[in-house]
Amino acid sequence: MIEPLSGLQITRANQPRTYSSATRRIAAGFGLGLLLPIAYLANAVPAQAEIRFVSTIEGDHFVYLPPQPAQRILLVAHGTPRKDEPAKINARRYLKRWLKLADRHSLIVISPVFDEARFGSRSQGYGGYRGLFGKHIGADTFIDRLVGKYARQTKSGNGRFLLYGHSAGGQFAVRYTVRYPDKVEKTVVSASGRYSYPTTKVAWPYGAGPFRRTISWDKGKVKNTETVEPRLENYAKAVPKIAIVIGAKDTKPQPERPGHVGRTRVELARSWASQMNRLAAKQKKPGRIKVTIAPGIGHDSRKLMPYAAKILLGD
Repeated sequence: MIEPLSGLQITRANQPRTYSSATRRIAAGFGLGLLLPIAYLANAVPAQAEIRFVSTIEGDHFVYLPPQPAQRILLVAHGTPRKDEPAKINARRYLKRWLKLADRHSLIVISPVFDEARFGSRSQGYGGYRGLFGKHIGADTFIDRLVGKYARQTKSGNGRFLLYGHSAGGQFAVRYTVRYPDKVEKTVVSASGRYSYPTTKVAWPYGAGPFRRTISWDKGKVKNTETVEPRLENYAKAVPKIAIVIGAKDTKPQPERPGHVGRTRVELARSWASQMNRLAAKQKKPGRIKVTIAPGIGHDSRKLMPYAAKILLGD
């Protein structure tokens, strides 16, 4: 009996690779030693009904596969980690909140680890994953690869997914959806403090204008030239896919950013939704972005999550 693979770790080329004991036994059984092709490892998927942590050089992630055949994928984007904890803990916490709903709705839940080193979760990388940037690969490309890896286990297999992000993760969710509206089924943005406004007068990531910049990582040791050319047509197409949830008490003034209208997260959510809805109407696209204001709640991902779940799943 072949045991499920676990503890996969893909390291840099020309460096030793670490395999799980199960992988070693499989290799030995086929007389392969440790000459398993890296593609085999990359395509291996976890056993069902448990949380698994998978690490690669490009980035890490947690994944949960339900005990029954999966219907869809939910991708959960965490916010900025606390100073006293690694992003890995934050990503796992966000995933665990969705487990009961994952079982009820037959969801594969993916929670990428947007850490400081590779995705600028705190300070480097010009906002890092918030603007879809990354040190080795862009945060958008990273997500596409994760979804592609698990999509074949869903009923449809088409790769479209549900997207949820809170705070900094909400920024990621906004920007991913306005860049790639056809890749998502529905997006819930929870308490984002920044948006990409639908105006070409302001450059990405705060607007829809073209962006070209050299972004530094590791105090300048790594430099990537990033080019982004947003399309207003995609912003309009994203409108029926997006909903916003935010706490009524989330009223801390936010730093001023180009093109942004409003100072608090509530004000910014309303102004961005209004501009997006006007753009969709102008381009004769269907739908409107709805902003749900949750009474008595501040900037709290746990308390806002039920509102997000109701929009995404009807719960």
